[in-house]
Amino acid sequence: MKLKAQPIKFKSMYDFWTQKPVMAAEAWVKGPSKPREVLRDEEAPPEDMSLETLQEKGIVEIAEPLRVQAPKDLENVPEDVDFFIVGETENLFVQDAILEKLISLDRPILAEWDKWGYSWFGRLSKLRFGKFSEARYFNTAGSDDLKALLNAIRAWKRIRTLRVIYIGEVPSHSVVSSDKGSDFGHLMELFGTDFVNLDYADYTKAVDGVSDSDVEGLVKEWKEKYAVTDGRGEKLKFYAKIYLGLKGLLGRYNANAVTADCAWLPDVDYVPCFAFSLLADEGVVVACEGDIPALYIAAALMGASGKPVMMGNLNANATHEDIENNIITVNHDVVPPSMGCSTCRLKLRDFHATGKGLTPYVDLENMPVTIAGMHWDMDKICAAKGTIRWTKDTTHCRITVGIEVERAKEVHKSSFGHHQVLAYGDHTKTLKGVARLFGVEYVEL
Repeated sequence: MKLKAQPIKFKSMYDFWTQKPVMAAEAWVKGPSKPREVLRDEEAPPEDMSLETLQEKGIVEIAEPLRVQAPKDLENVPEDVDFFIVGETENLFVQDAILEKLISLDRPILAEWDKWGYSWFGRLSKLRFGKFSEARYFNTAGSDDLKALLNAIRAWKRIRTLRVIYIGEVPSHSVVSSDKGSDFGHLMELFGTDFVNLDYADYTKAVDGVSDSDVEGLVKEWKEKYAVTDGRGEKLKFYAKIYLGLKGLLGRYNANAVTADCAWLPDVDYVPCFAFSLLADEGVVVACEGDIPALYIAAALMGASGKPVMMGNLNANATHEDIENNIITVNHDVVPPSMGCSTCRLKLRDFHATGKGLTPYVDLENMPVTIAGMHWDMDKICAAKGTIRWTKDTTHCRITVGIEVERAKEVHKSSFGHHQVLAYGDHTKTLKGVARLFGVEYVEL
């Protein structure tokens, strides 16, 4: 997801100082350069993080710089801008009214950085004054810091552009909830999210409306690509209709996310586990059981990483020995096929050994991961980092992932959110930025 950057040009402190022939103009502006600043400018970074290079790589798009001398000049900012860049030394003496107008445009504001990802004057910004505390203002120190911040903005954008199909009754019948976490109006105000609430009849009608001929090619593909067990091949046409039915609903309502209160589905065969798994690989944000907090974390981690994620119960299939040895578990029935190990063939099995439904199983890669959740009140994000040590087929739920963390007991006691979301890679710094962008608390476990 490319981000659009809008450079904002104010009068720099050097221009300000040269208004009169005073000491600052004579010595600081026109005098000799600082020798170690010259050396700094000549240093070659291990990775060029200049704005121009980021544009060449397709990470950002740079809008035409906007010179601002009065608040009204900011009315010319394009609607599709994702964040602002304030020029180095350029907001030290700008009028407060201009900064107030800039903040009101509700975008992250970044201090200009060099090719190393360092903002040398960002810490001196007026935007750090108490009166501007509502500003989403950031200054960076290095490439890792800048990458995490851009990923956080990407995650923030992903959440703000969500249009979610919620299938079933609100709140969910299986997930702990609060009034704040199930109030669509509140969630629109807080995150900018648009919800479409469909009932179970809308869902089953969409599934049953898919013809046999529509799924013939898909069924053939699944049989060739996956190991179909537990007699699932006999009803593979029906499960393919669930996938295409959901895709049809997403298209009809111009939605990019879906969740279902599946505890109240009319029949086990309608569980969307495998369909959700495939949709996640296609970039759709999915969440099981009407878990809205988990859906937001999934959106954040997908936006940050550009890759699918999986969610599940924390420690529902863990043993005492696991926790004593700093292993936590994430356990559920949805796993995007692309998250499977490179040499593993995904299996299609039944749901919880009922002889109905379709759920996937595949071993995950043993690599570093982030585990994160959102509080039911939508005001806190928690996260931990760890490393996958094993994956097991545990039937109920189908897939359990064992993850070694630094403090398993602390994660067990202090994490929040009904389900946790698991993503490949360390995104804890990014989630900290996401929390700040939305004005919620961040807790690292």
